[in-house]
Amino acid sequence: MSARRVVSGALAGLAALVMLTGCTQTVEGTAAKAGTGDVPRNNDSERQYPNLLKECEVLTEDILAETVGADPLDIQSTFVGAVCRWQAANPAGLVDITRFWFEQGSLDNERSVAEQLGYQIENRSVAGISSIVMKPNDPNGACGVASDAVGVVGWWVNPQSPGIDACGMAVKLMELTLATRA
Repeated sequence: MSARRVVSGALAGLAALVMLTGCTQTVEGTAAKAGTGDVPRNNDSERQYPNLLKECEVLTEDILAETVGADPLDIQSTFVGAVCRWQAANPAGLVDITRFWFEQGSLDNERSVAEQLGYQIENRSVAGISSIVMKPNDPNGACGVASDAVGVVGWWVNPQSPGIDACGMAVKLMELTLATRA
């Protein structure tokens, strides 16, 4: 066996050992189920906004596709978590759709972040709920809407090419989300 092979094998073994020990740590405390603890929950969420609690299923993919002008067969979910994402094929190009709901968030915080990022911000009422429309300096016309709904809920529509009314689409998605009938 050559010295080069021995050194390579030793380095690979050392790298594996460093990776195993470097990625482990002990965390103090007691495991707790999500939703428990000192932070009060918004238990009236379901009564006030029944559609918010459906997380990424608040609107069907068919409705999302229709709202952004895409064929329902040309949309796919790309991420599900605290933020939900889809990509749809509109005749003018691909459109990225993002939804978020932060139960402990606030419209004031979303406004503050949008201001820090230099977005144009428009105060608006969507379905009777205090909201903001946010426009970054994006050549393709991306647009987001955030509403004060038991925390903060929002939609972003990000066209991958210009010529799509992203703000109209984002507002429509928010109107559908804030509908008080399930």
